[in-house]
Amino acid sequence: MYVLHKAPQLRYVFIEHNVKVNLIHIEKCALVSVPRTIRNAPRLLCLIIRSCRIKHLDLNDLVQLPALRDLDLNHNQIVSIVELPAGVVLPINRLYLTHNKIRHVDRNVLHALKELHCLVLDNNRIEEFPPDLALPVVEELSIRHNKLATLNCTSWQMPYMRYLFCNNNRLTSVPIEWQTMWRMDMLDLSFNRLHSFRMDDIYLTQLRDLNLAANELASVTTAQRHLRVPLERLQLAHNRLTVLDISRWGMPNLWELDVDHNQLTELGDAFMRFPAMDQMMILRYNNWSCAWLKRVHPDDLVRRNYGCLATNQSCPEGRLMVQENAWICCW
Repeated sequence: MYVLHKAPQLRYVFIEHNVKVNLIHIEKCALVSVPRTIRNAPRLLCLIIRSCRIKHLDLNDLVQLPALRDLDLNHNQIVSIVELPAGVVLPINRLYLTHNKIRHVDRNVLHALKELHCLVLDNNRIEEFPPDLALPVVEELSIRHNKLATLNCTSWQMPYMRYLFCNNNRLTSVPIEWQTMWRMDMLDLSFNRLHSFRMDDIYLTQLRDLNLAANELASVTTAQRHLRVPLERLQLAHNRLTVLDISRWGMPNLWELDVDHNQLTELGDAFMRFPAMDQMMILRYNNWSCAWLKRVHPDDLVRRNYGCLATNQSCPEGRLMVQENAWICCW
């Protein structure tokens, strides 16, 4: 391994030919491009160049690295990526490009990465994403903290996608056409501007974790009479929900439901409907109805701590004691 750390004036690195080197880590230097002499380490598995001044990434510089699997160029100043000639493929499995200045993602650049399993583009300036993206083996795509207003998945060819992180963008509508990614396990759309969400708009065959927190949701609905899905975690905190109809939900594996900071008054038979739920029904800061709470078995509130949300000093007149000095406020 070669490690070069914190040489703030260093702009050029020469690497002698060495077939034993499998990792090169350069950080906090003044490099403006990937060293061309990187090809002198033909068995390189991992290349890390972080917190430097790279502005243009030329994938042609990596063609002579047939063993390269991990490429980490986080915290640079990358604004563009030069694509490879037609037919040339890089063997990279994981590509990390967070905290750069990328505005546009070119489908032709990504199509040269046929073996990519993980692509992380967080904290860039991306305003649109290719609607016809083909990454045949990718499992994780992360595009957090960008400027995406829409996300069209209609022609995506990513049959092995399992984890999609699209939080902290500007989405006002749910991404279109999820059906091509039926293996998805985790979907994070939190901190966007979604107004509504239909639970059957995405292909929930295997989805375990759905995060819709911190949007502008006024409705979460389903058109199905009985929505039976394997969901385990559903996060709806910090939205504008006044009603959440769970009467059609069949979620036998659900162990966390977070509706913190909404405007709900009741939650139906939630305490009985989700048999896997224990202490992870998070109800804080809602306008709960005293009449609804009185229909809930007191053992549920005490044993599962759902009601320990405020003290008697901070509750208004309407409140229900769930255990000594622990109250749930209601109106």
